[in-house]
Amino acid sequence: MHRKTVPLAGIKTAGLADGEFIGYASVFGNVDAHGDIVQRGAFSKALSSGATVPLIWEHKADDPRNFVGEVVTAEETAEGLQIKGRFDLESDFGAAAYRQVKGRRVNGLSIGYYVRRAEKSAAGANLLLDVDLVEVSVVARGANDRALIGAVKTAADRSTTGFRAALARDALTRYHTETKGNVMYGNRIQTLTKERDAHLATAKSILDAADSDGRELTADEVQRVEHATAQAKALDEPIQNAQRDAEVYNTAKSLAAEIGEPLNGRDERPADGTGAHLALTGAAAKTLARRIATQMTPQDAKGRKALLPSGSTVTDVPMVAESPFALGRVALSVLDVLTVTAQSPKYSYLRQTLRTNNAAPVADGATKPTSVLGLIEVEAALHVIAHMSEPIPKYWLADAAGLERFVADELLYGLRQALEAQVLNGDGTGENLTGIANVTGIQTQAFATDLLTTTRAAITKVEVQGHTPGTFVLSPADWEKLELARTDTAGQLELGGPIDRAARKLWGVPVTLSLGLPASTGLLLDLSAADISTDHAGIETIWQDSHADDFAKNQLRARVEGRFEVNVTNPLGVVKIATVATP
Repeated sequence: MHRKTVPLAGIKTAGLADGEFIGYASVFGNVDAHGDIVQRGAFSKALSSGATVPLIWEHKADDPRNFVGEVVTAEETAEGLQIKGRFDLESDFGAAAYRQVKGRRVNGLSIGYYVRRAEKSAAGANLLLDVDLVEVSVVARGANDRALIGAVKTAADRSTTGFRAALARDALTRYHTETKGNVMYGNRIQTLTKERDAHLATAKSILDAADSDGRELTADEVQRVEHATAQAKALDEPIQNAQRDAEVYNTAKSLAAEIGEPLNGRDERPADGTGAHLALTGAAAKTLARRIATQMTPQDAKGRKALLPSGSTVTDVPMVAESPFALGRVALSVLDVLTVTAQSPKYSYLRQTLRTNNAAPVADGATKPTSVLGLIEVEAALHVIAHMSEPIPKYWLADAAGLERFVADELLYGLRQALEAQVLNGDGTGENLTGIANVTGIQTQAFATDLLTTTRAAITKVEVQGHTPGTFVLSPADWEKLELARTDTAGQLELGGPIDRAARKLWGVPVTLSLGLPASTGLLLDLSAADISTDHAGIETIWQDSHADDFAKNQLRARVEGRFEVNVTNPLGVVKIATVATP
């Protein structure tokens, strides 16, 4: 069963008989945190059935004492599903619940429902067209939902001013929370931000004045709050553009500092690219799967397993501070060694496509030579990488210990494999990333004599361009060929040869094995030449029973997804290696 809370209009009790209240149990037209939009008419079939809808305390249907009343009437208005409820004052729990609502200590409604019919909107949201209303719960307002502290209205007041006032309060509160701290320095950004804050302050002063007087907002005040909030939101895009300009400038400065002195030994950035790295391998991936399973299967008050039949959990993208190379370990994936940064869904970065150093002695009064840095701006966007499990019987999950963790572990492994393949070999078409091997401007190394000779020639190409070899990326089959090499240059199994089997190094450079490479291809990377971007939302895991006929068959599916992009800032620090001779 799904649940949906409405932290907007609150509950009204004034002017009604003891135990009665009026409120909105659902709101039409807005996108909630799960990407759902309840459409007007979604409750029509449920309301026409005439079935009694119970009133429950905080969705706790496992205790009959929590059935604190019932829904007397329900109707769909332009705003949402408006109900009239009645608490059972003859029961201790019902009377206590009514006192909490009457005293405005509890002031929210939430519905429990099943989806009978839904479809996708053009924007990708789930349009709920037919839902079965199972119960309505009275819920405590959230700590930050200031919109719930509204004046109590009489039942006879059917205008939408109070509802719009609650919407205006909620919009302002959430907008202010979402944008807080999203400010960078610079005259332009400070000016725009100051103007935005002035609009927010205007709206807040109107709300504070109404609260101080203990009254609701007037229609004129609602309009002024809505206008001020809209004015503040209109400044978001100019502020974001200014921030992107600042980011481009800072990137250019950083890149200029890096390429200005490539070989003088004073580059403070570690040659192995240590920093923040995705941790989707080994123990870190197991820990993430365990955390997802724990979140999706909490324990009830008696310590029993309480599987959530449908819901979602968002976990941070796991990070580690150092690459395995810095810790003396072998890498299990190229994702272990490429640094990762958080970005907005659309962003830009600078790429160096050419480096021509024309520095030379210059006579007095002569024109100084110009060096070509070859910078271009690249527009980039995060892409969704996702997959889901086949349908799983609900009772398998309820009865089999650790099954949720196994499913999460398998889905995370698949996500990692797909992401690695895209980072290395995405062709850039449709929603595919443009992988490192397919970026314009990277160097190439043809097969020469044997694989040992070829890989050594690739190192020379990187070093000639002033870059540092960070890792070879090879297929397991190519690494096997190198380990089994029996030539004079490779040596047998003695120490000192170009192949260090124990440390998995080739010519002193760490080797990362990958199944995501193009056929007969390897890579040599300067680890500062490329990185990965993701968003702030983390990796989302969703369990649902609303796919196809899963609900009717009592089955669940799990979906795992995240948003990523690969950025190649220095193509000259990448060599694409042919590992076999061209026929």
